[in-house]
Formats: sequence, C-alpha cells, structure tokens
Amino acid sequence: MVPYLSSGEYAPYGITDASASQVDAACRVVNTYLARPEGLLWSPDANGAPAYMTNQNPSLSLKLPAPINPGSNVTVTFPGQAMGQQLVGDVVILDRGTTNLTEACVITAVNGSTITLDSVRLAHLSQATVEFGLTLTQELPVPSNRPTVRLSRTPVTRILSGFGRYALGRRSQQFAGQDLNTNLLGITAAFGGPPAWVPFPGDQTDVNPQTGEVWIPPGLLLAHFSDVRLRYVAGWAQASLPPDIKQAVANIVRAAIDSPFGGNIKSQKAGDAAMERFSASSIDKDTQALLQPYKALLMA
Repeated sequence: MVPYLSSGEYAPYGITDASASQVDAACRVVNTYLARPEGLLWSPDANGAPAYMTNQNPSLSLKLPAPINPGSNVTVTFPGQAMGQQLVGDVVILDRGTTNLTEACVITAVNGSTITLDSVRLAHLSQATVEFGLTLTQELPVPSNRPTVRLSRTPVTRILSGFGRYALGRRSQQFAGQDLNTNLLGITAAFGGPPAWVPFPGDQTDVNPQTGEVWIPPGLLLAHFSDVRLRYVAGWAQASLPPDIKQAVANIVRAAIDSPFGGNIKSQKAGDAAMERFSASSIDKDTQALLQPYKALLMA
C-alpha cells in the first residue's frame, strides 16, 4: 500500500514516534470512513495521464503470451483462460509500474479466450503484465429529462471508458407516454436477449471534476442512452494529496499512540481511576470534519 504520509512528513504532522504499519492502518481507517476502499491515489501511464487507482487490487492478473505492437483493434489471446462478455468495456492496465510502458486500454470485444483492445500505443514484450479491475466502475441510469449522471468519487481526473445502452423504462413511465426507443432496442438487442452496450468516446463527455457530474453524449440516431457504464479514475497524485487528509491520518495515528485502550471502548475504570471518551471511535469530530468533503457520494 502506498501511504498518504511519507516518512519525511511524520515530523511536520506530529507523529515522529509512529511506525509505517501504524500509518498504513490509519490510511485504511480513512478509506473506510470515506466509503472509498480503493483509496484516494491514482498513478499515471507512460505519458503522465491518470491511468489506475494506486492502491486498488486487480480482479485478474495475467501475462501476455506474446509481444504486442502498437495499433488499433489489437487482439490478445490467453490460452486456457475463459473471458466473459462482462469484460467488454473494462479497462486493462499493461505493464503497471513500468514508467515508460504503463498504459490503459479498453476492451471492445471478447471471443472465447481472446480480447480486443481498442488501441495500444506502446510495444509490450511477452510476459508483460495485463491487469483487470484497477479503475473505478459505475453503472447509472440516465434521467429522461437531461443526459447527465453524477459519479460518486471526486475529483474525477479521467474517464477511460464509456458504454451506454437503450432499455425499456419503468411501467409507470411507459403508461405516462414516455418514449420506449423500440427502434433502438431492435437495433441493439438480440432477439430475446438483453440490450447491448454501445461504446462512446470518453473524451466526448463533459465532466465537472469537483461535483462528479458528467454530460453523456447521444448515441445511435442522436438518442440519449437509458443507462451508462463508466470506467474512470478519481482522486489525487500522491504529491498533490490535500493536507486535510494527511492531517486526518496523523490524528488517527496520534490517537492510537496516546490512547491506553482501543478505539471501540468509550469508558474504562480501574479502582479510583476512570477515563471516558466522547464517543467510542478512533476518529474524533475534528478529524471527521477534515474528511467530510472527500466522502463518496453514495446515492440510492
């Protein structure tokens, strides 16, 4: 795990007596409080653009069976590895951690053990790493009266992949005379199957990084999608992490060092000596106030 405080920052934040494991534990507490288990840091690709979430664990890690060269619609076959159609639209990271080779590529098609990448900019050698699930994924309904959605993690730094689909709305909307997009359903859905996901370029969206609001471009016949699925990166590079978050980590570490009992104990008594906390938590009100602006926007 890449911590939010480097060892050189222990002194400025008043935790010179802390260990690296205590700082790591405090970072995980912060992630849990913010409802952002993937963390707040992103790492760049070979060009310096945000590519993946630094502390997120891959859902699948493979090795390239053969070298691949730059190009469009590049196919990669992983013998013996079954690839599901749900991977269409996913973002794979090639050569993660290799400064001049790391890049994010979008899967546009899956056929058995073969995936098709929309574009590969760099040459990658055999046995290079191919990792899945290192970006944020969110599927959202698009309101009928405006083509915008709101992502839960901010600041949004880069949208890597965008897919939309057309689907029937709620029965209440159908009876109210809402457009059913039946022609579009006939184009994009196989007989008896679910509506297909249609790709759209992520760079054609309009994003407010701080609020997470994203304007979605229209799809087929200039009709707006019913649902969208976005893969994106949100947060900060380690060098630009807000001081409030670093201070919150330091506060949690300081409380763990100074407190004679665990954070889930509210009061303790031994003989005539007694100690009571305001709450049974290792995150006090001041620390919660520092973290409040960075919580995930979780909506039903």
